[in-house]
Amino acid sequence: MGATPDGRQLNTLREAIRRIEHRPSETWDTPRKAGTDGPAQAEIEKAEEEFRPALPVCRLGADRIDQALGGGFPEAGLSEIRVETVRDGGAGLGFALALAVRLGASPRRPLVWIAPAATLTDAGYPYRPGLVAFGLDPAALVMVRARRLEDALWAAEEAARSGAPALTLLEVQNNPAALSLEGSRRLHWRSRHAGRPVLVLRQGGSAETTAAPLRLQLSAAPAGRVPGLEPHSCLGAPAFAVAIEKSRDGRLGQFHLEWNVHERRFVQAERAAALSRPVLSPPADGSAATAEIRSLLAARDGGSRRAEPHRHAS
Repeated sequence: MGATPDGRQLNTLREAIRRIEHRPSETWDTPRKAGTDGPAQAEIEKAEEEFRPALPVCRLGADRIDQALGGGFPEAGLSEIRVETVRDGGAGLGFALALAVRLGASPRRPLVWIAPAATLTDAGYPYRPGLVAFGLDPAALVMVRARRLEDALWAAEEAARSGAPALTLLEVQNNPAALSLEGSRRLHWRSRHAGRPVLVLRQGGSAETTAAPLRLQLSAAPAGRVPGLEPHSCLGAPAFAVAIEKSRDGRLGQFHLEWNVHERRFVQAERAAALSRPVLSPPADGSAATAEIRSLLAARDGGSRRAEPHRHAS
């Protein structure tokens, strides 16, 4: 059995582990007990190495995902939401708006939404009635339209360092090098030091290694029926399919959540059935529709006239 390492070696090992796990130096700052040395001190230092300061979390409201997240969504540091395509950005943004409401966004502590101009051109700008529908006071939103990604990153760092926003949202496309492991580390530590959350909404990007301890993959889910109005085919609350792709303690999972705007919280929901009516799309090459499609369209129009296929927004 090897000799017990001295204090200098232990400090070196601590620092190496801290850098690998991207923890701040204060994680290890537990005072040494006086009068201890040798094996007893080694046991104390081993316990110190396993110590991780508890970060504040915001409960989403649905017990299953809160448990999987270690109590809730982190209220400090960098987190990430990833959607597969730009057209899925609405689901990611809706989830972020609901998070801002849960985090207490208000005119005095707003949601700061930052995005490069090109991203906003593709994905769209905020819509005031839509904000209200999600329960967010439009006066609690500060919109920052940056000319370049570098400007957006600078604005996100400054917002995080100020500690003023309830949530800083940085919306980007794909996998920019500026938000890789090295590029995201600075943003993570600035927000963690300020004790406020920063959320990167990545549109159309693949999963990659970043400094964010938490990464969620989101997509829109079929909305359920409105309770009490099931026969009238009314759409229910906004629904999200959420997958935990990365977490601080390694717990993963998939969840189906709905946003209850009246109670300002997420609820666990049963997976709703897909649309029962057929959704038709004409061939991409513009050729004539098949006989099956023509018959369905004719039945819809009562057979009074020849139905032509129509394009629909995907």
